[in-house]
Amino acid sequence: MKRNCSMLLIVITFMLLQACSPARDRFTLTIAHINDTHSHLETTPATLQLNGTRTVAGLGGMARLKTAVDELRSRKPETLLLHAGDAVQGTLYFNLFNGKPEFELLNMLGVDAMTFGNHEFDRGPAMIPSFLTTARFPILSANIDFSGEPVIAPHVRPFMIRDVAGEKVGIIGVTTESTPISTSSVGRTRFNDSKAAVEKAVAILQQQGVNKIIVLSHLGYAEDIKLAAQVAGVDAVVGGHSHTLLGDGETLGRLGLKADGAYPAVVSQAGGGKALVVQAWKWGYVLGELEVTFNASGEVDSFSGRPHLVAGDVFSRNGIELVRGSADYQSAVKALQADGAARIYPQDVRVAAYLKPYTARLACYRRQVLARTEKDLMPDTPDGLGALVAESMLAGVPAARLALMNSGGIRKPLLAGDISVGDVLEMLPFANTLYIIDLDGAEIKASLEEGLEFLVRKFEGCSQLPLPHLAGARYTVNLTRPAGRRVLQVEIRDARGGWQPLQPTEVYRLVVNSFIAGGGDGFATIKRAARHREDSGIIDADAFAAYIKARGTL
Repeated sequence: MKRNCSMLLIVITFMLLQACSPARDRFTLTIAHINDTHSHLETTPATLQLNGTRTVAGLGGMARLKTAVDELRSRKPETLLLHAGDAVQGTLYFNLFNGKPEFELLNMLGVDAMTFGNHEFDRGPAMIPSFLTTARFPILSANIDFSGEPVIAPHVRPFMIRDVAGEKVGIIGVTTESTPISTSSVGRTRFNDSKAAVEKAVAILQQQGVNKIIVLSHLGYAEDIKLAAQVAGVDAVVGGHSHTLLGDGETLGRLGLKADGAYPAVVSQAGGGKALVVQAWKWGYVLGELEVTFNASGEVDSFSGRPHLVAGDVFSRNGIELVRGSADYQSAVKALQADGAARIYPQDVRVAAYLKPYTARLACYRRQVLARTEKDLMPDTPDGLGALVAESMLAGVPAARLALMNSGGIRKPLLAGDISVGDVLEMLPFANTLYIIDLDGAEIKASLEEGLEFLVRKFEGCSQLPLPHLAGARYTVNLTRPAGRRVLQVEIRDARGGWQPLQPTEVYRLVVNSFIAGGGDGFATIKRAARHREDSGIIDADAFAAYIKARGTL
């Protein structure tokens, strides 16, 4: 009895001391973040301007990201590392290994939390349990209702509370509600209103005494800005989905890159507070570093930070690799690192060793050459890769009059030089089949309007819009006009190669991929098409491979 009384006295004394301790005046939190890594596990070639010269440099790669994260944590040990979704889909690694190396490498990076991106659903809910069991960190989403998927539901939380240097930090996950129309199947999963879900989670966290709250978002930059302004209690939004590059425009401009805004964006809230919004571009090219200092009330007091462009040590110009140690090589390195926006990071030995056997298994796919291109083919230019893919669809289904291809289905450019099977499979990674669908002219025009409306909403605030691609037809748009009235003219190519106006009542045979056929990217009219509808069974990547192989040189 005497021992129990002594223990009780110790507990009461400790509680009194805690209650009498003054609140911490200021608390500084460091957030490191990545998003939309899309199975880009190796360093990926990217085009920069170095000293005004077009230069292909390697960016990203998990082994280099690991080095960058470790260096940041060596300076700031309490750093949180967050991933804002879309860890998978986009390279052969996912096609062949189903997400295993992606999540094991995120474990090696030391990710603290992630939210679901829409591409985590690209193979339906059946694959998500393997992601959850492989990940040694929580994958969060407050607005996804998994109750219809009982295998998944117990393992997904709306938010987490993390103790950082004695302070409670709340992290809420949220995922774009457009997922059911931007991926193949979500099964019995439901996507609820993101703003309402975040408001509910913030209220619960505040009731538990948490006043430092981060939203880990896969909504897109424009939606993140709205959310930060509208939901009181949110201090920072760490985002993804729109592949937005933030940073100093002048500094990035000298590297041939265009910033879509400052890092971070500072958003004023109705109550007089402010919230910070950040994003880290795509494919592991950037490691974001945001440092936030809170006052005693948990409000954002001050902040600093910058995006770190993670670069490799190989450079090429006009398809020729620069020789290490040469004057051109040294000049390129100096120009890359001059302003501090980019830096060459060595590869982490352990991560590189882990990846090596996977890379070796991909080598045979990457070696088989199909064709050659004389110039870089970019996805979103009118006469570029999108148009070529649409033409290959039309060639694969000769009975069709026109082909429609969504820009989001093309996941990488084809750079000048040889084009391999691996390049094609990474460019068209979704294994969509080609569908043959009959629509009348009015339905074709309505479909184009729907596709444009989806893109205008998705890329709100962006200076350029990736339009749907056509083959066998052409169209004129005015994006400043209201929804439903943006398509001004559509013409169909005739048998002699001329152009004839689209006739509203005439029926045309159209070829699209299975994603569009199912209503993806907002193409509801195509999904409802009631005339002839047939799955050809031809894989889009196979049709493209056959098309370019027959042409030889592009």
